[in-house]
Amino acid sequence: MIRIPAKFILVLISMCPVVVIAQAGNIGVNTAHPGSTMHVNGSLAANYKAVNTSIYSLTGEDFHVAYNGTTNATFTLPPAVLGQGNFKGRIYRIKNNSNFTLTVNAAAPETINGSTSLVVDANQSLQLISTGLSGADSTWEILLSGSGNLTAGNGLTITGSDVKLGGTLSQNTEIATSTNNLSITGTGKLLMGTNVVPAGGNTAKVIIDNGNTGGAIQIKDGTQQLGYVLTSNADGLATWSSTVTTAFADNWTSYSGTLVNPFTAGVGGGGLSTGIQVTVPARGWYFFRCGISINSDCNDYFFYINGIGDVWRSYCGSATVAYMFPRDQNRVLYFSTPGTYTVFAGKTNGVVPTSFNEGNPNFYLDFVKFQN
Repeated sequence: MIRIPAKFILVLISMCPVVVIAQAGNIGVNTAHPGSTMHVNGSLAANYKAVNTSIYSLTGEDFHVAYNGTTNATFTLPPAVLGQGNFKGRIYRIKNNSNFTLTVNAAAPETINGSTSLVVDANQSLQLISTGLSGADSTWEILLSGSGNLTAGNGLTITGSDVKLGGTLSQNTEIATSTNNLSITGTGKLLMGTNVVPAGGNTAKVIIDNGNTGGAIQIKDGTQQLGYVLTSNADGLATWSSTVTTAFADNWTSYSGTLVNPFTAGVGGGGLSTGIQVTVPARGWYFFRCGISINSDCNDYFFYINGIGDVWRSYCGSATVAYMFPRDQNRVLYFSTPGTYTVFAGKTNGVVPTSFNEGNPNFYLDFVKFQN
């Protein structure tokens, strides 16, 4: 039974319409039958404090503390008290009303649920209760928290009260939709259209099950064309390329540009401009054919693609003026990369031809792919 001085009882009675002290040691306000140590039948008020300073230490007079400052702030909890004065069960409500970060620190070496500090994000709140413990034990426990940008243990991110996918998958995890259209297993397999690994798929990382419906896969990267197949390079990078064709399928591609006479200079050397180019659509082997007439005395003349090879070459065959031969030539060249290539010319000495590109037919250069 609680013993309360008579003067105190008179004060309570004068302040409250109904104050009852029960034989069980309970005190009731506005109730004749208190069922708890303190039973209040009505509203309850506690201290409200608004803080604008960026550094603040909570005291025994605080209950709800609101931060309204204009910069990041730090609140420090009071150190625990052992024995007389221990405030086990004390509750603090902390609200960050600012657009800045509020850090709540425990007094070292004490912790808040095992952490030395917690972050209360803008417009979020935190409610703590004292455990009565001291030292490195968890002196404070979190009752409610709407703060922080916390990453859950495996694949979830919590921002305030918003929980969404996007956190780090830190352990083997399986994700499957309700209709089993997509499944990601903990062993790194991606299954589409099924959540069961089919026969023969034990080592596969990507499995697509489209049942009996065609068109289970579509890859568009700009290289796709009708009849093309997916082809890998040495690094395993796949692009679409044509299947093996014959060089005589009558689908030849001609050069582009306008041919100019590259042999007008009185010196020898390569890198001479011809004014023409060839555009190769895909990696592979190409059959080139070329014809040109050059009337000259002894010299070597050639057309070539830098880094690829000759498309036409004629060697000195006469000490007097004559047509270089053979006029019509064929070459097989390999292109590892599609693109537009410049055709250069060269000659071995300073002889300028008597005539260039005379006769019938005139100059031609065309090509066709025949093998990947």
